[in-house]
Amino acid sequence: MNTLFFSRIGLFLYAFLLIIKANGQAGDALADSLKRELSKAKADSNQVKLLMDLGNQVGYYDAAAAMKYAQQGLTLSKKINYRLGQARTHYLMGNTYLDLGNYRQSKIHLDEAEQLFSALKRPDMLGKIQNARGNWSYMQSDLQSAAYHYTRAVETFHALKDTALEIFPYQNLIASLGETKNHEKAIAMSKRLLKLVQKRGDSLQMAYSYNYLINNYLALNQMDSAQKYVTDLLRFIQSSMDLGLAADSYNVIGLYHFKRQAYHQAIANYQLALDKALRGQYQTAQYYHALGRTYLRLNALDSAYLYLRKAETQALVANTKDVYYRICHDLGSYFAKKEDYSQAYRYLQEYTKLNDSILVAETRHYTAYLEAAFENSKKETEILQLKTAELQKDLAIKKRNNYLIVTLGLLALGGIFFGLKVRNDQTRRKLLEQDKKLQAEKILSLEKEQQVSSLQSMITGQESERNRIAKDLHDGLGGLFSTVKMYFSTLQHEQPILGENPLFQKSMELTHTASVELRRIAHNLMPEVLMKLGLINAIQDLCNNINTSRLLNISLQAYGMEKRLNPNTEIMLYRIVQELLNNIIKHAQATEAIIQFNQHQERLNITIEDNGQGFNANEDNTGAGLSTIKSRVNYLNGALNIDSTQGVGTTVMMEFVLES
Repeated sequence: MNTLFFSRIGLFLYAFLLIIKANGQAGDALADSLKRELSKAKADSNQVKLLMDLGNQVGYYDAAAAMKYAQQGLTLSKKINYRLGQARTHYLMGNTYLDLGNYRQSKIHLDEAEQLFSALKRPDMLGKIQNARGNWSYMQSDLQSAAYHYTRAVETFHALKDTALEIFPYQNLIASLGETKNHEKAIAMSKRLLKLVQKRGDSLQMAYSYNYLINNYLALNQMDSAQKYVTDLLRFIQSSMDLGLAADSYNVIGLYHFKRQAYHQAIANYQLALDKALRGQYQTAQYYHALGRTYLRLNALDSAYLYLRKAETQALVANTKDVYYRICHDLGSYFAKKEDYSQAYRYLQEYTKLNDSILVAETRHYTAYLEAAFENSKKETEILQLKTAELQKDLAIKKRNNYLIVTLGLLALGGIFFGLKVRNDQTRRKLLEQDKKLQAEKILSLEKEQQVSSLQSMITGQESERNRIAKDLHDGLGGLFSTVKMYFSTLQHEQPILGENPLFQKSMELTHTASVELRRIAHNLMPEVLMKLGLINAIQDLCNNINTSRLLNISLQAYGMEKRLNPNTEIMLYRIVQELLNNIIKHAQATEAIIQFNQHQERLNITIEDNGQGFNANEDNTGAGLSTIKSRVNYLNGALNIDSTQGVGTTVMMEFVLES
């Protein structure tokens, strides 16, 4: 990852802390005021607007509460047929689900919002939806799609001449271009953005633009081009009250001097960045590393070692591999200079291992995309060839029919020969028609294979991404929350009076709640018990959790399941059962459910019954949940049957032929 990414992360952390602080002060007062207005409001469009204002206000620090207000607003909007309210609440829910990491639900609500805003002819909101889709793709490391959606958002706001809204997707687009190492285009876009914010007189956004330009010029080693923006940026940050921007900017200026081998100037700016930093481990690890690396270039080995070890400690606490592996490289160089070759080898070996894993992670998504595109292209080529052959055969049939008419005229007197000729041509036509049918069936078969291939790529990608996200949540944020809780405990021990502070107690409570919620989300994404103990134990664990919550009483029965199945099959079956149970909890209003697994040789039958309200299976089976279940069943080449009676309950039966 390049320096531009570090800049975005540093600014993001700073913004996040400011948001928490603001919501701890004026935010709560505003939310309370809105709640008082809401309690007096009638069930009309004004109440919908109040619910949305509340959702937007609390969404900065309580996504679950924001979702509750958005859902209430959507229900009321539908009840009073307020289409603009429906569109806006779908948009709010799409963004909130994105904050919660629920990409599937986020896409569903963004799609709904886009349809409604298109019908209402609201291009400004369609531009915001494109920006949200860009964020959706960016958070899943699909940088090509992110850049595409950000570009559409910029074009929409530019056409509307709304420069205030145009700035945000512009910044996101520039960051995406830098991430994909498209630095020349990022520079061109940054210059255009700079002109835009200069017209508005927005000095803060001008400073961000200087940052983008310097970073991308440095990535291309165009030092003279970067230099003129360094002067402008330095003039701004010397009087700026924005500490996060100032710290990041001093770090960028330090990198500029480092690349020009002006190492003492680089150290001075890195030290200023450290002084302005918010003291988050991720940010300070970068600045300590920059100082250690610069002292290493000066051959000041004692100072270099001091800062590199501080950087190593901060990076390990923050669990940030992208910074840690660079620190390992410079520690290896340090020990090599000290002729401690054992330690040098150890650190350089760690650097090589982490560097390889990071390169693999960066290219994995794009490689999968290219493979899927190649397979689809190959299938489409085969289909086109078959369609061409079919057209040629149709022309041949017509041509033969024309020859038949001419022959009939010439052989009018030869009755016997004529009869034989007609019969012969009829036979040929039948054969050609049969061949045409076979070709059509082959086309359908190839199209189905193409769909299955796309489905397999999608599902495999989803599970791979679930696994990656679960691991990142557990290893990254999980460790960070543990550290925060440890710091809170230490602070309370050292200053007992803090334990009586309601804000401190609330902070500890929220930190604990967030940590528990993080573990739950990571567990749902990729249950550890599924990997270690197998499908039946994982589903039993899922049932126990639901039973404990008292949302539903579930019993599990398994026959012939002593041996574990293929890992991919176990994951797919777990997801199917998980989605069905979610549907029962959300929609069925059931109190009891039974899950049965029955395996005999290579055949596996799964039955899930509930005593809920049931539904019309012929009308209501097009929802996103059942669609996902059908996709996964098709992926396993299984058969699905749903028997539901309203007021009685629902039985879902599935049958699979397992691979030996």
